[in-house]
Amino acid sequence: MRVAVIGAGPSGLVTLKYLKTAHEFFPIKPIEAKIFEAEADIGGTFAYRTYEEAELVSSKQLTTFSDFRPRKDDPDFLSATRYLEYLRQYCDRFELWPDIEFLSPVTSILRRDGGGHIVHYRKDSKESTWECDAIAVCSGLHVSPNIPDLMGVEHIRKVLHSAEFKSREQFGQDTTVMILGTGETGVDIAHLAVTEPKVKRVVLCHRDGFLGAPKRIPTPVILPILGRQADPDYLNVPVDVSQATLFDSMYLHPLIRDRLFLWSYYDIVIKTALWLISGTSHGQDQWVGGISKERFHASKGEILA
Repeated sequence: MRVAVIGAGPSGLVTLKYLKTAHEFFPIKPIEAKIFEAEADIGGTFAYRTYEEAELVSSKQLTTFSDFRPRKDDPDFLSATRYLEYLRQYCDRFELWPDIEFLSPVTSILRRDGGGHIVHYRKDSKESTWECDAIAVCSGLHVSPNIPDLMGVEHIRKVLHSAEFKSREQFGQDTTVMILGTGETGVDIAHLAVTEPKVKRVVLCHRDGFLGAPKRIPTPVILPILGRQADPDYLNVPVDVSQATLFDSMYLHPLIRDRLFLWSYYDIVIKTALWLISGTSHGQDQWVGGISKERFHASKGEILA
């Protein structure tokens, strides 16, 4: 069996590894697999669309592969540079390099008469083909920048998509920086702008609110009314490896699982916890940009996202 894997980002690499070793776990013949990567290196977005001080928002415990754990001395949240190094080490460990075709963008895939597929790709300015039985599409979600059609945007002196942003130097001197979007990347860039002395003003725009949340579980403080404060040197566990509720780790009867009760329970627990921790239920220490009441419920995914 032959399998073509499109893309040498994290998902493409781990797919290639498991295809190459599948015969060690199942009674099948070895699979011939090959990655077709358009760029000159592995990593995808982590190699070509990151910026200074970029750090993963998911912890190393959750992000790294189960068959190749990170170093013990790695911080809980890897930098983009360190994560790219980790992916290269993964390729070394499982000898993936010989099965990766770099600078080989796939131009089309056609079904083959009698079954299978024909992969058309460009290599060294020449069109080539590779026949296979299956395709694994691992090209990712963040390749083509999407700049919305905004009236008057052509009059703005400088317009950048986050995929084009690399460092604070791009903000310029004595400028007003407006960031559209309050996802992880938008907030990261807003932080870089706020901490850049040459920037005069920073405006962070959102459509209908957002939820700010820390990457770590907030350190509990007993009786803060007495002036007690959290130890700034103590690092609590990452949010994504914590256990939030009992219902996340137990059997649920369909009568509970399929009804709004469970989501209402999540909604009460999360909002109450946020209020007790920081005095506001909009988000961790978040006093502006709250999500509208119509959307601000756990059943809609806004709180748990």
